[in-house]
Amino acid sequence: MISTPPRRATGLALVLSAAALGLTGCGESGYETQPPHPTEPTISQASVQELCGILDGQKGTWKALGPPVARVAFTGAMKLWTVNDTVANAAISYNRRIVDTVTIRTCPQVRDATMKSLDVPDLKAALGGF
Repeated sequence: MISTPPRRATGLALVLSAAALGLTGCGESGYETQPPHPTEPTISQASVQELCGILDGQKGTWKALGPPVARVAFTGAMKLWTVNDTVANAAISYNRRIVDTVTIRTCPQVRDATMKSLDVPDLKAALGGF
């Protein structure tokens, strides 16, 4: 028959081992010392094409409205687009310049016409509320 003290010693050794393993990678405070590095979400090509279509379809209306009102309308259009594409919403939250990056690659003339209608140096500047 095994006596009680060795069981306690074995249990204590297991608890201490688990605690030591649990603290591996942690600083003196007990928390991780390196924060996780988020990765930038990737907007699909289909979603970028949809964005270019939205911008192309609205540029005449925005031009007629004038820059101050057009910027508000642009923000509304962007909000509607990102409601339907949560990855695009996350990508814009991560990096507001992504709208410029994807439109430069996919529809540069539409982007230029949109910026002219909104009277902004880039689309990032027109993204109110993001």
